Amino acid sequence: MLFAETLFVHGNILTMNASQPVAEALAVRAGKIIAVGRDDEVAGLRGPGTRIIDLERQTVVPGFHDAHCHILLFGLNLIELNVRETRSIAQVQEKLAERVRQTPAGQWIRGGGYNENLFVEERHPSRAELDAVAPDHPVFLTHVSGHMGVVNTRALALAGITASTPSPAGGEIGYAGDGEPNGLLKENAQELIKRVLPPYTLAETKAALAAAGQQMAAEGITSAQDAWAGWIAPQEFRAYQETSADMVLPQRVWLFADSESLSVKDGRFDFAFGLHTGFGHDRLKIGAMKFFLDGSLIGRTAAISAPYTNAPDTCGFLVKSEEEIRERVRMAHAGGWQVAMHAIGDRAIEAGLDAIEVCMGADARRFRPRLEHCGILRPDLIERLRRSGAVIVTQPQFIAELGDGFRAALGEERLHLTYPLASLRGLPVALSSDRPVVNGAPLSAIQAAVLQRTASGAAYVPGEAILVEEALRWYTLGGAYAAFAERSLGSLEPGKWADCVILAHNPLHIPAEELAQLKIRATLVGGQTVFGALE
Repeated sequence: MLFAETLFVHGNILTMNASQPVAEALAVRAGKIIAVGRDDEVAGLRGPGTRIIDLERQTVVPGFHDAHCHILLFGLNLIELNVRETRSIAQVQEKLAERVRQTPAGQWIRGGGYNENLFVEERHPSRAELDAVAPDHPVFLTHVSGHMGVVNTRALALAGITASTPSPAGGEIGYAGDGEPNGLLKENAQELIKRVLPPYTLAETKAALAAAGQQMAAEGITSAQDAWAGWIAPQEFRAYQETSADMVLPQRVWLFADSESLSVKDGRFDFAFGLHTGFGHDRLKIGAMKFFLDGSLIGRTAAISAPYTNAPDTCGFLVKSEEEIRERVRMAHAGGWQVAMHAIGDRAIEAGLDAIEVCMGADARRFRPRLEHCGILRPDLIERLRRSGAVIVTQPQFIAELGDGFRAALGEERLHLTYPLASLRGLPVALSSDRPVVNGAPLSAIQAAVLQRTASGAAYVPGEAILVEEALRWYTLGGAYAAFAERSLGSLEPGKWADCVILAHNPLHIPAEELAQLKIRATLVGGQTVFGALE
């Protein structure tokens, strides 16, 4: 008889397995669960070398699965200039000046996380304001959305951006009243700067991944999908391989291929001799192919069908023509790729659904095409989503941090189906963070999904609130389903990996307002502790 290597007993185990929703004990061998049940039911698996962990009635849930985040960007955010908490341009200047004092003249300073919607000035910093504290360093600060950024004069000069530089397709260069660039670069215009930035070294890339992995483990995240990989650092995939192999990055990871970085040959995407979604092993795999259809809601570049309430001269824009969207989806699908489309505005979601229907037909559900964010919906689009079987990968933390901006941008009527949750019941949904855009702690996002409250304390859309149990399911099994991994992850049942989180209290039995502060006692991947302590 094969005995368990570890027995977890006397617990309150929320399995996410509909046929056995609650258990007391869990038996693990070789990183996988071999039994779940009552204490007496697994007692026979105790052998002479079995380790016994008394849970003392603490609650265990499956490891959280962040189905859409940016692991490397988050790690860089932890070690570069971080201006996320600033609430004025003066505060940005103060933090930038501090970094200037630490950086030799001429070297790049990069970072970001600012949100002009939270500034007292209610606008982006200008290049002149960056110049005032960093005249001798090229500076690039990205917006919290990642869909735009600001640069100073030195950075503009290195990129060759002048008053006569045309905005690139799918992007926009900001100009001041005198016709000169003001430092703001939207969407694809950021590529003009990125092409002159010094590349990250392998050591820098690995250090960022290590920092991200450590923080995610502390939040109970055992699996994550980097939804835009392969464009940040020259040896990005190598860094993922090495940090994953060393368990410095302890999460199971899927890497989305950046479609914009791939060449097209003979009507197909040219990627590593034909590799596609699913290649890899249980710790690191190639995930979907990522396509951007539009931009950011708070940046008012998401493609919507009626003008923004607070910017009535624009409806945002698609970053590709509808014909190009369909052709690129066709090539990816034909090449064996799962398709993941960044679509926030209803026009972008509609274009994504059109591409799915044209390229995959009635059998689309089998291929699990994904709509990332799926932000501004309409009843007709929800019905089309239901018919197509497309996976909706959404971010409830947006409600808590960005909801006031959504209300200002769209007005009350459209807000009712902007990042909805209850209206998506019965559809394949995965919850995620999109970090570093917002706080990536899953328990904080679950609280946001249940409370439906914005940063100002205002009610968002109370009718779209879901139950804690539903949010837990979408943050575990939902993420696994989105990655074709539901047979090995997402619930605690025999045959699946022993990826789980031990919580100080039962999240179903505490006030919703306390969920974000719920203490995580330990995080386990394959039965091995990657955060906290068991004894």
